[in-house]
Amino acid sequence: MNSNEPPEDSEITFIRTMMAKTEARLVHLGDEISNLRGKLERLEEERVLLLHNSRTPTDAILSPLRRMPPELIREIFLWTLPSTSDALRLGRVDTSQSPWLLTHISSRWRAISLSTSSLWSLVAIDYTASVKTTSTYSVRLVETQLQRAQKLHVMFYGSTGMNSGPQVQMFQLLSQHSSRWEQLSVGLTSELAPLLSAVRDRVPSLRILWIQWTNWEEHAGVQSIDCFQTAPCLVDVGLFNIFRFTPVLFPFHQLTRYETNCPFETHRRVLRQTPNLVEAHINIDFDEIPWPNAAPTIDLLHLRRLYISNAKALDHLRLPAVEELALPEGPDLLSSFYSLLDRSSCSIRRLCLIRPMAHTAISILQKIASITELLIVHDDDTNEVNSLVATLSVPSLPGGTTLAPHLSLLYFGCEEVYFIDYEAYLAMLKSRWEANNCSLKRAALLIIDGPKPDPVTIAGLHALRREGLDLLLLDSAEADEEMNGWEYTVSSAGI
Repeated sequence: MNSNEPPEDSEITFIRTMMAKTEARLVHLGDEISNLRGKLERLEEERVLLLHNSRTPTDAILSPLRRMPPELIREIFLWTLPSTSDALRLGRVDTSQSPWLLTHISSRWRAISLSTSSLWSLVAIDYTASVKTTSTYSVRLVETQLQRAQKLHVMFYGSTGMNSGPQVQMFQLLSQHSSRWEQLSVGLTSELAPLLSAVRDRVPSLRILWIQWTNWEEHAGVQSIDCFQTAPCLVDVGLFNIFRFTPVLFPFHQLTRYETNCPFETHRRVLRQTPNLVEAHINIDFDEIPWPNAAPTIDLLHLRRLYISNAKALDHLRLPAVEELALPEGPDLLSSFYSLLDRSSCSIRRLCLIRPMAHTAISILQKIASITELLIVHDDDTNEVNSLVATLSVPSLPGGTTLAPHLSLLYFGCEEVYFIDYEAYLAMLKSRWEANNCSLKRAALLIIDGPKPDPVTIAGLHALRREGLDLLLLDSAEADEEMNGWEYTVSSAGI
């Protein structure tokens, strides 16, 4: 066995006997293996049958989901809905997503889904997204959704890049249900604007309205929109114009929130008619006449939150209840801001400064101790950001003065940056978090476009979060959406 030598004749008989015994044993083992394999297959088949025919159905009977109250299931279902932005981005009604998918899981889930009208309230149709996806909206599916909903939150954005016929047909379908509109956000084209007249006096539940134009040709022939003037529940309105202001008439006396860009004189006329405003985003555009030097002060006795694009407009307002302000840097910022405070006798709690010089923010913080929440929005001037970060750090030497130790919230948002000293930012947060005389509880760092924090800084920020600091870190679109809220504005998808 260990060489290539031939066996002797006397050895051949013995070898053949060994081979015969081995062969017989192999045959026996093969038979045993075959029998065992057959038995294993029968056992596996029986196991599968028991699992599918007995155990799985029994487990289903005992499932906690069967005992879960419908009210709790409805709440869970609401959390499965896509965000408004995601729904608009699809460019179609997607039956593989919630809430449509929920109707195909079980008869109980289907019944709960169909009886939960709030699951079907959001109707998001964006033909500008359809241009990119080459998809279309199904009238049949939208009709089905309208039947299942009760109150409607309609988001409809037309596009000049697509056939206007389907868009007109879809908006007319939605208009037939205008009595159930609670919110309407609409992007108008020249074909869609005339259709609004059909909803005049037919929006009894409409509370929130957003109208936007994005192209000069789309609204060049429209002089005004007046079909919402008698809406009895309308309290929140927003208008967005790029090329020119198109007047829209509202029941101004009942508004609690107002947002638009228009000439300052138009804002003045509107604000005189809105005594109940609580929040306003006043963007001053399209001015063709000089600002009035002397004019009666407008009293907004209930206004609590305000963004204004030009601080000079503060000279024309008295805001005794205002607590939150968002203001851009400008030559009149400090004088107009301080004048407003003296005239209104108000206490500012939250201040958002847009692209401020570091000395502006420092001056305000040194003078106004009532500010406990500071939000900074900057673009590419990172020198000002880094300078402000350094000034907000707690001095390392004993006896140093800490700027605004009463700040409990400190948010930084950067639209486009080239270099931020993230190491210094982390050190500033850490110094305020650990200082006995500081009140910091919440912080945020938002970067829309530009270099993100390095891994060491990220690790240090997460360490502060583990210690209890309420820390928000966002970038890109999420950061942009969050920063819109700092300025009391909404995106077209945020209504």
